Amino acid sequence: MIRKISKVISVFMLIGCLGFTVPVWGAEQVVTKPGSITYEMQDIQVQYAAEFTAYPQAMVGKPSVSKSVYDAVYNDSAKPLQVLYGVVKLTMPTGYSFTEEFISVTDGVNIARGLSNGGGPIYNLNNQVRGQNTEFVTGKKLTDKSVVKDYSDGWKTIRLTRKWDDYGNPMDFAISFKWDLMGSVDPFFQRLTETSYVIDLSTLRHKGANQAVQR
Repeated sequence: MIRKISKVISVFMLIGCLGFTVPVWGAEQVVTKPGSITYEMQDIQVQYAAEFTAYPQAMVGKPSVSKSVYDAVYNDSAKPLQVLYGVVKLTMPTGYSFTEEFISVTDGVNIARGLSNGGGPIYNLNNQVRGQNTEFVTGKKLTDKSVVKDYSDGWKTIRLTRKWDDYGNPMDFAISFKWDLMGSVDPFFQRLTETSYVIDLSTLRHKGANQAVQR
């Protein structure tokens, strides 16, 4: 079992080190609502997917949503998050293909998801790569066979941080959230921004590749 988990973690780490191509979005655009653009894809294939649990550690800021809202939605306590992370290969109608990282987080009731928006390696004191940061934005997500960009609900980001030792063994994986508080009220995401989380690597489960997974 330990060997299986180590193998999954190694693949997860290697994927984090890959450089993902940023596409030049073509003319295949459909405006579904003001401020929203849909890019139709010819094909979407899951290259890799893994699921794991992130546990709340502490509040990182003063709650800005009323206690009554927290009581109603969260019972006044942050819940563990189920995180689905992966990589998809997107093929445009022109035949051009590129890869994107995706993520979704849920507390069992609410969900936030998005596509990668950037990131980079984490270096140690010897200038060696010992980790990876990836930022995801909820205003860019997969829907059926298309990529939808809609930032009308503000700039909400999810940051996945992975660190490993000199031998490639995972040391510290974490997830954090930010929001510029623009757009409509979102108690779930607001609570995410006010809580620090740590990923329990023992919960890491490989979900497979090139198969239908909820994205």
